[in-house]
Amino acid sequence: MCRRTCIVLLAALMLFALIPAGADAAEKPYTGRTWEYVNVTMLLSPNWAFMVMPGHRFEYFRGADPSSSAKETFLWELFAGPIYIQKFENFTFKLPLWYYYMGFIIDGNDKKPKVAGNTRAYSHNIEVVPIFEFNVDALKITSRTIFHNKVYAENTLYDTGNEKKGYSLLIRQMLMLEYALTPMFSLLLGDEVFVGVKEDGGTKNLGPIGEPFYERNGFSENRLHAGFNIKFNPALSLSPQYVYDTTYKPESGYRLTSRNHYVMLTLNYVLKLY
Repeated sequence: MCRRTCIVLLAALMLFALIPAGADAAEKPYTGRTWEYVNVTMLLSPNWAFMVMPGHRFEYFRGADPSSSAKETFLWELFAGPIYIQKFENFTFKLPLWYYYMGFIIDGNDKKPKVAGNTRAYSHNIEVVPIFEFNVDALKITSRTIFHNKVYAENTLYDTGNEKKGYSLLIRQMLMLEYALTPMFSLLLGDEVFVGVKEDGGTKNLGPIGEPFYERNGFSENRLHAGFNIKFNPALSLSPQYVYDTTYKPESGYRLTSRNHYVMLTLNYVLKLY
């Protein structure tokens, strides 16, 4: 029953993600992008680990907007922090606490105020990430909730220290299914929803929504994931995925603002130190 319920819920989320919002969806900007992570997890004990994960995103194509060209490299990322782990017979609970750095390159063609040419921006964030993993035969069901706490944002619109230092909270909820065809190869299918729940008071009416700015309240993004995972050995694995990402503007009736197509590669290495 649990497996059937999760599959039905995921199918509903996927259907929601793929339905265009409005008749002019085809006219909205759409992009082709790559996204890479290298995930190194050090197991310190049966209950504790430490993870470091740098990432990079590259845009090679941008359509439906003749005034804007592809951004090329537009984001560098870094996650780092401890993970608490508690395992049961068919269930695992994990609680990462990560520092998250986001470094942006803003293209002047994006038409954001005060931007001329390429400009760097960055943010400092604290991620609290409760993860619940259920194993049902060959199927693993994962619920991951990211509490994305932004505490500092440097960009072209925030001029004072009070504007740069602030706080917003975005909740990202993902449901992921992983089905093992063999002990070394599994299929992945998931969906992630982004909802802002706390706006920064000092910058609430200043600038666009989302990165590299503080978040706004309401539903703002959806990501559909489909791919597979290859284990080369117990320590090393590679996860290629296709990610269909759609963004929305909460203050304008959740109007669709962009569609992004990612080829995502994650290389995972687990180092056991006990």
